[in-house]
Amino acid sequence: MNKKEVLESIIKEQQSVIENLQESVDRYKTASDLEENSASDPDELSHQTEAKDMQLRFEQLHSEAKNNLNLLESEKENSYEEIENGSLIETENFFFFVGISVPSFDLNGKQVISVSEEAPIFKEMQGKKAGDEFKMGDTDYKILDIK
Repeated sequence: MNKKEVLESIIKEQQSVIENLQESVDRYKTASDLEENSASDPDELSHQTEAKDMQLRFEQLHSEAKNNLNLLESEKENSYEEIENGSLIETENFFFFVGISVPSFDLNGKQVISVSEEAPIFKEMQGKKAGDEFKMGDTDYKILDIK
């Protein structure tokens, strides 16, 4: 399986994340847009403020998710010799993508796991090449290929 095919699957997962975040933004925007005149007591005003804070937080997450989608799109044609941001690592049972974090999923019998550069496992993997090994938890993984 080539890198473009795996990234297309990760892109689908990321698009789902973006859609869910947009739904959250919309929900909190509706809750925070209540007219101030309709909020008659301090508790209602407090809930309105909390909703606005949540809306702003989800807008930030939504923006970050869209930036991550752009990263995925830009990495489809790139290839790497060693593990770094944008690398796709193939082991016997897994694909690991370095750059963003989305929920893991199955693709043609292999689990796809994406990790950000901030993840502790990245430090363990960084700079390794095909044929090298890295450890995640109690398991050692042999790198079959880096794309």
